[in-house]
Amino acid sequence: MKKLLLMLLALALMLTPFTALAAEKVTEYDAAALIEDTAAEGSVNVYHWWTAGGEKDAIESVISGFQAAYPSSQAKSNAIPGGAGGAMVMKVKVLQQAGKSPESFQAHPGEEIQPYLDADMLLDLSAVWEYAGLEERVLPGIADLCQTEDGKYYIVPVGVHKTNTIFYNKHMFEEYGIELTDEENITWDEFWAICDQLQAALPEGKYAVDLGDRKGWAAAQVFESIMMGVDPQIYENFINGKATQEEVQSVLDVFAKLMTYVAPDHAAREWYETAGRMVAGDYAMQIMGTWMQPLLTSMGWVYGEDYGVFNMPGTEGYYGLCVDAFVVPNDSANVEGGVRWAYMVADPDVQIAFSTVKESVSPYADTPDSTYNELTMRFKEELLAEGTITYPSFTHGTALPWAASTDLQTRITDFSTSTDPDTARYAKMITEALNEAGVEGEWDIVP
Repeated sequence: MKKLLLMLLALALMLTPFTALAAEKVTEYDAAALIEDTAAEGSVNVYHWWTAGGEKDAIESVISGFQAAYPSSQAKSNAIPGGAGGAMVMKVKVLQQAGKSPESFQAHPGEEIQPYLDADMLLDLSAVWEYAGLEERVLPGIADLCQTEDGKYYIVPVGVHKTNTIFYNKHMFEEYGIELTDEENITWDEFWAICDQLQAALPEGKYAVDLGDRKGWAAAQVFESIMMGVDPQIYENFINGKATQEEVQSVLDVFAKLMTYVAPDHAAREWYETAGRMVAGDYAMQIMGTWMQPLLTSMGWVYGEDYGVFNMPGTEGYYGLCVDAFVVPNDSANVEGGVRWAYMVADPDVQIAFSTVKESVSPYADTPDSTYNELTMRFKEELLAEGTITYPSFTHGTALPWAASTDLQTRITDFSTSTDPDTARYAKMITEALNEAGVEGEWDIVP
């Protein structure tokens, strides 16, 4: 019943336009005047999905920076549980229809914000980009992801995470004699050998892998990481709406094999709950993006001593991009405050504070390397290394239309919870769904 209600709500969101209650939209503003008005008053309601350990401290660091710059204003943190942006779309729609649009909310650049753009709901932040010199400050490729086809910017990035990673409990690996000498380049055969060794040695109730996919996005992210590891060309075809049923089935076949090593009640937990169980020694590995890093830090774990991270098998040289960012609705009660918030998330001092706590890579080149710990610095160096190929996450909003991504998450959840998944049938459903959604991307990620 719960899945049915979510599907009906998602359908309603796809079919119903965003329409506020007689809200007056702001289309023009003086960015310099607004940003430099440090005596500005008013509430700034900010919505985000950061609720796990470390994440709450990270958003609070931005709020602290905002309050220091605008002491007469009041920034309010509103957490909407549910990663990958899906729950946020639903919440923003409800608020906007009630005439209570937030001053700013978290989003991912790319396809995720298109429904808001189609509804003429977002404020053009190009003037903020120009005032803050963001085009000159951002890391290579970030501006292209944030810019719309008409050359405008409606979103300001705050942090970058890598998606194609697997975290593992070093104590369990050592206990069962598993050596991982190369965390960058691991083959599928090597990965299956690790899983087999763990499965044979682990006592009842402990498992080689867990997903923590009570929310559908976590399973969908595993699917996209497997896809990149199986064949980057399939990934490119998929986000361009050109993947064949046979190609998708080849990915699902690998996914089905993975599930034989996963805890059978994996869908009963959120990703952060699974992380806690990995720390407790119930699961040896968790397939998750690098936002898991600050959560483990909040649990007292130390990289290199308690846990390690390796690339998803077959993805050496590839970097799955998840770019967290904020947008500003053009019809809130305090659009001017939203502009100031968008400016502050890119402030150099705020970036240092945020990146330190969030353990994310700053999207801005002027954030000093001293900001990062050992592991975050590893991810930054990898991101900027010559030859690294970045690719957009479709689970995290960038590469697939929101409706297609939501439908995909539902189908992948069904697949991952099936006791006997028919990979051919699910491949047919997934490819048909992308066709019906009219996916026609122009991504070029394979050299």
